[in-house]
Amino acid sequence: MKRLFSLLTLCALMLALTACGGNIASSGGTSSGATSSGGEVSFDAVYQGILNAQENTDELIFFPEEGADAIESLYPGLSALNPSRVQLYLPPVTGYACEILLVEVAEGDVDAAKAILQDRIDSGANDTGYPENAVLWQNNAQIQVQGNCLCLIALPDGYTIPENVFALG
Repeated sequence: MKRLFSLLTLCALMLALTACGGNIASSGGTSSGATSSGGEVSFDAVYQGILNAQENTDELIFFPEEGADAIESLYPGLSALNPSRVQLYLPPVTGYACEILLVEVAEGDVDAAKAILQDRIDSGANDTGYPENAVLWQNNAQIQVQGNCLCLIALPDGYTIPENVFALG
């Protein structure tokens, strides 16, 4: 009986948290990325689709990073483009070639944003302090673009980057 009560309480809490998980904008131009009626790309769905495309996600752990300073330190110049949405997911161990960035910029800023994301890949690929990480950045990182939304994906060996991540959302 106690187990049943505990399970019901857990379910009720999960439902309450799910109900609170709408499109919440926070400082620095970030948002949860929920799809609007205008048909914008759902960043949450794209991120979840990337995870779902993996055969083994046991060791693939990301934490959302919403701090504008942290995002700017990894992607210098991105905040100057005033992106309307930014979602960054980082591993628990910093410096590891494993991250997912989703960003939406104005149409005229797509090329500039793509250059900023490419600089992130290039800096990781040229990391002489951690040559094994450099190889991962060289071989396992890419940028995908759909309209004015961009996605940088860097995954460790053994994981797959879907051909079109925006089709997952």
